[in-house]
Amino acid sequence: MKINVLMPVFDTPVEWLRKAVESIIYQNHPNFQFIIVDDNNPRGALTDYLYGLTQRDCCINIVRKPVNEGIAAALNFGLHYCQGDLIVRMDADDVADPELLKSHDLFFTAHPDRHICGVQIHLFNEKTQWFSAHPAEITRSRALAMPGHWFVNHPGIAYRNAAIKAVGGYDNTPSTLAEDYALWIKFLLAGYTIYNRKEVLIDYRVHPKSFSFAPDRKSPLWHQFLTDQKNLLYE
Repeated sequence: MKINVLMPVFDTPVEWLRKAVESIIYQNHPNFQFIIVDDNNPRGALTDYLYGLTQRDCCINIVRKPVNEGIAAALNFGLHYCQGDLIVRMDADDVADPELLKSHDLFFTAHPDRHICGVQIHLFNEKTQWFSAHPAEITRSRALAMPGHWFVNHPGIAYRNAAIKAVGGYDNTPSTLAEDYALWIKFLLAGYTIYNRKEVLIDYRVHPKSFSFAPDRKSPLWHQFLTDQKNLLYE
């Protein structure tokens, strides 16, 4: 199965980015193309590193977005360059297990009727670490019954190219930090089931700028957005 790995990059510390990129380059899977979206980063050490990658590895395609409009727009920009059967999302500050792509290939080959599948993640910072434990299967009714909103991880998730195109890609949400949850709602509304495998295949770096732990996620506006999205499942 041909796989595209999609990673948007903006203002990431170069050392973190290097670890993220190398965790994909050294995957135990031979058939993939790595689409990295340079989200209009200023010229400097980060872009020097990015464009140096193209000299080193033929599986890497760097595409530069002419205007920075947030992560959802960067992801949609990158989707235009994804021609594989399967798209795997990767963040620029996380580290993938060497078996991530191979395991997704095996899963989707064994289950041709499944379209979206996440993995568990290991969250860490300087002080602590913990693990996600999402349920194996999320349907529209299951998502409604859950007390919270976090039922699948964005980093490491894989979706079939046909499925992401069928729902129209990511929405340019009011908050740029909610593109993942808005996409899960779109998938569920379209009748898809979201699956989670039990394997922990991503090391997720938690820091003050982490999208999932950014301070503005605690604002009333943020919580209202999540509630409004979930309420769409009642319609």
